[in-house]
Amino acid sequence: MITNLRFTMLFAAALCAAGCGSDDEPAGSGTPGAGATTTSQASSGTGGTGGSGSGGTGTGGDVTTTVVVNEISAKGSDWIELGNPGSAAADLGGFGLCDSDESGLCNTGDALRFPEGTELAPGEYLLVLGDQAVEVGPGPHTTCLAEGPSSCFYATWKVSASRGETVFLISPNDQVLNQLEYPIEAAADGQTWGRLPDLTGQGGVTAPTPGAANAAP
Repeated sequence: MITNLRFTMLFAAALCAAGCGSDDEPAGSGTPGAGATTTSQASSGTGGTGGSGSGGTGTGGDVTTTVVVNEISAKGSDWIELGNPGSAAADLGGFGLCDSDESGLCNTGDALRFPEGTELAPGEYLLVLGDQAVEVGPGPHTTCLAEGPSSCFYATWKVSASRGETVFLISPNDQVLNQLEYPIEAAADGQTWGRLPDLTGQGGVTAPTPGAANAAP
């Protein structure tokens, strides 16, 4: 009897080895398959997020503007003028304006950030006064230059004429959109450095025209 029982158990084990496990095969083969599907979905999801995020056209994507850094005064009164040569109004809300740090890059930590609703109409200019107190805030303010627009913004930094600097216009995510270099001792007292022709040209010595078209000295 014992011998027959052992033979029966061995025979059953052999049958299970060949066929009993077939009931588990869908689960066994399905688990790796499900894992592969999950991984694929995660990959496609991550790619989608990246496309609509940092690589898309949203806050993290590429931003463009028609606004340019148009004129810089680094001797006497410290101010920067922006201008819009485009054919449509430009929204500057969240955009920034900064000078260069020791490495020549935008000093984003001290950047002036324009408040929401700041717009620049086609052909319009915007004035920024430099070397202003932090606690006063960016503005807009009505205490501006004696000769110039009645509204302006305040930046806490100033452009160094003796060191030479670059002024950058940056997007809300710190992408450099436009810049104008002020070379070392570029202009004499009573002169500025601006684009000639106005709004479209390269930098050159100009007569001070805050809030108006650039002109040769």
